[in-house]
Order: sequence, then structure tokens, then C-alpha cells
Amino acid sequence: MRSYGIYKVKEMYQPFVIGRERLLYDLLKEDGQQNDCMREVDYLCDRLEEELINDAIMTNLGKSFTSIECRDGEYRLTHPVKGSIRISRSSYSLNVYCDGSRMLDLDLFVALSGSDDRFFAVMDGHGEWGWLKPVKYNHLRMREENVFLGI
Repeated sequence: MRSYGIYKVKEMYQPFVIGRERLLYDLLKEDGQQNDCMREVDYLCDRLEEELINDAIMTNLGKSFTSIECRDGEYRLTHPVKGSIRISRSSYSLNVYCDGSRMLDLDLFVALSGSDDRFFAVMDGHGEWGWLKPVKYNHLRMREENVFLGI
């Protein structure tokens, strides 16, 4: 079983995080091991909106699964060939458990990245992390330069 913590980086800090993903990984990995949210995570990440997450899961992801259960904010999706996904939400992260094919992970990442491009995933225990949607560096760099120049 694979487990992930998925966070949404604040738009204003995304350009700063680009190229420093390892540091973000270390911070989020530590946050995932604690019961309370760390102040740094509160500073760098947006709170997850229930409607956005529900829409991404039910609309984008739900159509390819045969069974979808939602109880007390926790989702369980099952596919006869790929396996199952269990998703719970805290203030700043989605806690995801995938049991089965890696295609489950890909399906989830595509569904979430379709709703926003600032999601960052940390895979517990494996040292894997990354943006769910590839970052267009030039676009962010241009915007960052414009901010510094006052344009």
C-alpha cells in the first residue's frame, strides 16, 4: 500500500519553492508525522477547500471507478482491476492510501491537477515527491520578475 500527503502550495510562494522541492519535501514529511499542523505549513500552504476536493474527486475521478463511498469526509473508491483508493482530508493535506496498481495514483493526480496546478505530493517512506502537474517554469519566472520590477 502506498500513502501520500498532498498539499496545495500558496500561489505567492510557488515561484520560491520551484527548485527547492527537496526542502519542501523535508518539511511536509515532518508535518505528516505530527498530529498538529506545523506553522511553516500554515505559512506555505493553502487550506484545502472541501468543495474543490469533493468536485475533483467526485466529478473528475469518480467517473472511472465502479464504487464510490463518502462517509464523514473520507472517500473510498474502488476499481475492479486497478484496486482501491482511500482519501481523508485534514486542514492542509489530503491523506491518500492506494492499494493496487500505480494507475490509481496517476488517476488521482490527474483529477486533482485538473482542478489546480499547485498541488504537491509527498510519498511516505519512499523519498518521492513532486508537483501533480508539471510546473511551467518560464511562466512563473516571468511573473516573479515582474513582481520584483514593480510591473
